[in-house]
Amino acid sequence: MEVIKTENTRKKIIIVDDNAANLTTVRELLKPHYEVFPAPSAIKLFTIMGNLIPDLVLLDIDMPGMSGFEVMQVMSENPRFKNIPVIILTGLNDIESEIEGFNLGAADYVTKPFSGALLLRRVSNLLLIEQQKQEIEELRAKLNA
Repeated sequence: MEVIKTENTRKKIIIVDDNAANLTTVRELLKPHYEVFPAPSAIKLFTIMGNLIPDLVLLDIDMPGMSGFEVMQVMSENPRFKNIPVIILTGLNDIESEIEGFNLGAADYVTKPFSGALLLRRVSNLLLIEQQKQEIEELRAKLNA
């Protein structure tokens, strides 16, 4: 599986899941291609984001303390976090949860169990789209200068 290189620096991805096995599986899948930061809770996610802004968050929904949906609400209300793309990666496979995720701003919704190759492609595609959006904004700013 070839991952599309979006630029020379490795993109930063935070994986948020309260299940240690899920964190390990996704981290091992992504770490050959990206800089990966595992977070076993929403609190840990926000602690990590206090020190760095990731290029992408992979977010479980069903977690103790603060659900993924609550995390997305907090992120959308914070100017520092609101533009970080989120892929929901969850065992919830009902239409209502998927719609709620997209309504809260998720860029994609992937259910567990998932295909590793497909998840890598979704991550790669989303990061490429985000890079292209940034390049368009930079060009637009230069044209307007």
